[in-house]
Amino acid sequence: MNRLKLAVKDLRKALTIRRVWLHLGWIEVKQRYRRSVLGPWWISMTFISTIVIEAAEIFKSNSGFIKQINLPTSLYVFKHLVRQLIFLMHNFVVYLLVCLVFKVNPGLKGLLVIPGLLLLTLNVYWICFLTALICTRYRDMVPLISSCVQIAFFVTPISWMPKLLENNPIILKYNPLVYYLDVVRSPLLGTLPSSTSWWVCSGLALTGCTICLMLFARVRSRIAFWVD
Repeated sequence: MNRLKLAVKDLRKALTIRRVWLHLGWIEVKQRYRRSVLGPWWISMTFISTIVIEAAEIFKSNSGFIKQINLPTSLYVFKHLVRQLIFLMHNFVVYLLVCLVFKVNPGLKGLLVIPGLLLLTLNVYWICFLTALICTRYRDMVPLISSCVQIAFFVTPISWMPKLLENNPIILKYNPLVYYLDVVRSPLLGTLPSSTSWWVCSGLALTGCTICLMLFARVRSRIAFWVD
């Protein structure tokens, strides 16, 4: 129970100093693309795949801060999330241009992208946190995570529509990325996400965050030693 209290305290402390991770996330974006105008546009082609793959190095890349500065460990996950959300906003500008050129008007249904994006972000948060914890402890998991994300990319309707696989519903039915994509993409296309997508995303968020918190409570004190 003491471990769980410390983990919750870590998360609460990180949330109270949100200006720190918001600022650090923005600084990393500026430093990474200081000499590249097009960089953020192509590097964020797919939000989920990029953020999960790079999550494997969250604690390792911040080892200097973790070992020398007394900040909540969960802060570095928030910082990573902020940076990737900034990249995602670049793609949203492209979406607005496409709507203008092809005269696409999602109407009021397009506003559902806001809760959809919040729900997606919550799910991405626990996925990144869990990935970071596992890959920091087991370094050989990094290439495995990368391979799994690439496979998931090809079996998820990102560059193709779900109706193309009507004869193979199992690929769509048991792929959580399909539901993550639906709550964000459907409103942008002017259609309503299915109620199943909302329930699945909410259930995964609750379950994932709970599991992640329990694991974080168990290993939080060891992360500083794992990043060596």
